[in-house]
Amino acid sequence: MDVKLFEEPFHWQKWDNKYDGTVLKTANANRRIGLRTPMQELFGIRCRASPDGVSPMQVNLDDLLDALAENIPPDAHSVMMLLDQDMYEGDGDVFCAGRAYGGSRIAAVSLFRDQPSCAPRDDGHGWPSSHCAAYVDGLCLDGSKPPAKKAKLPPMRHQESGGPLRAAVEAATIRLERGIPPEAPTAQWLARVVVTTTHELCHCLGLDHCVYFACAMQGCGSVEEAQRQPPYACPVCLEKIAATIGEGLVDGWDDEAMGKSVRERYVKESQKEDVWQWEIFRAFTRNEFWAKIVRSPREH
Repeated sequence: MDVKLFEEPFHWQKWDNKYDGTVLKTANANRRIGLRTPMQELFGIRCRASPDGVSPMQVNLDDLLDALAENIPPDAHSVMMLLDQDMYEGDGDVFCAGRAYGGSRIAAVSLFRDQPSCAPRDDGHGWPSSHCAAYVDGLCLDGSKPPAKKAKLPPMRHQESGGPLRAAVEAATIRLERGIPPEAPTAQWLARVVVTTTHELCHCLGLDHCVYFACAMQGCGSVEEAQRQPPYACPVCLEKIAATIGEGLVDGWDDEAMGKSVRERYVKESQKEDVWQWEIFRAFTRNEFWAKIVRSPREH
């Protein structure tokens, strides 16, 4: 499927003389800013300051999607809008990083909350460190009800295991020990936006939130939770994507052909040396180890 940009882009302009684009100081100060579409229609987009004080101006997601729904090109399956501005959906929301209405084939993604200044201090134990046994055990203990009497907890036992996930965790640990390059925060910003954009686009392809495995299609309700999402689709969602884009309708498309196609994709991923050598792209570096082991399981 080809990805195309609008020949005539959307652009912001003044809606009326009541708001000139200056910084809003409170979340209750609702104003409107104009959004000019490629069809030269002007939509009034509600805006406000974020309730948590992080963003000086948020734009309303529902208003954006209304404008987007009226401008789906006739040759497009779906349309997505990427914004620098922070977004909110309802009056009770703090923010919304992305939203897609799959049935309407429209989606919007904000780059704002994925930027380095909004990232958790400890990187939110981002993937694949979110699968670290010590970290998971700590979360389980924090969420459990404290006993009436202080008791000595039995030592937790973990079965040593290999495979792609373990290799990815070890790769992440090695990179952190070497130190973080100054370019890394910006690179991670790009990586997070890629995952969010993929997530919303898959909604436009008909996929729902994943409840089976670690997956880019898992539901997400915070910046910290977003950091822990893996940058790949699980086997269940990968099967859905393959069927949606037409491969499931090709003659001879069976389990064997599916396995071969997936393996070929991993081979191509692991051969992208021009990407993997950029250690500042933490998520992509981890994927290198993941891809190499998945495509050659007998060697590991």
